[in-house]
Amino acid sequence: MIWAVFAVMLVFVGCYVARFRDHDKEVWSPPAAWLRAGIYFCFCLIVADLSGALSAAVASPLIYPGQLEDPWWLLSTVVVLIFIIVAYWGYWYHNTLRFGRQLDVLPQLVFGLCWGLTTGLYFLSFWHLALMLGEGWPLWLVWLLAYTMISVWQALWMDMYWDVYVSPEHDSPESIRRKVPRTHIPNMTLCLTYFAVYQNYWIFIGLQTIALLAASFGMRMPAPWSRQLTPPARQVPGLLGLPRAGGYVEEN
Repeated sequence: MIWAVFAVMLVFVGCYVARFRDHDKEVWSPPAAWLRAGIYFCFCLIVADLSGALSAAVASPLIYPGQLEDPWWLLSTVVVLIFIIVAYWGYWYHNTLRFGRQLDVLPQLVFGLCWGLTTGLYFLSFWHLALMLGEGWPLWLVWLLAYTMISVWQALWMDMYWDVYVSPEHDSPESIRRKVPRTHIPNMTLCLTYFAVYQNYWIFIGLQTIALLAASFGMRMPAPWSRQLTPPARQVPGLLGLPRAGGYVEEN
């Protein structure tokens, strides 16, 4: 299966190079954004396979025997689920700029599902990498290494690529400052801790999928065939002078 994913990724890369190699970066293009996202989704699956996260998830049951009788597991599961729903379907969803983009259920559902499933697996790849690098380490130290790697990756990837070249403009500088400590940081802190303790692969992946479905619908990700104009991400200098997403600022 992973060779099929690799083949699909090569097709996406070929289509992108052929069609959008010289595309004006000041014009946000829905098909270009979907191709970039598709390449990333395939990359996440390949890394998950190579790290062992994919095979571990496939072999893992949704719920382990005895967990439904464990009150602490039940309480923990309810707490992280409520947080994800409130943080993403509540706060993130309602504090996102849309510039008149319309709700388009099917493409936004597909995008959110692909984004959430592959991202959840990719995060678990960092957990498996931490287990390999920290063989024999106590659990809290493995957690800390995985958490650090995920945090650094997300900070650089989302800020300097995803929110510049994939997502349509959907934030202001103020909403960025507020969303990160109120949604993204506690999401990974709670969910990775939950996973470290209980090892529920599919619940962890499901939580990230619920969150990113809210992001896909919340920012109104345009369909790849959409002709509706949306502003490109406002870029500001980032690490090493490379562009990063700065958030929308009114021209006046």
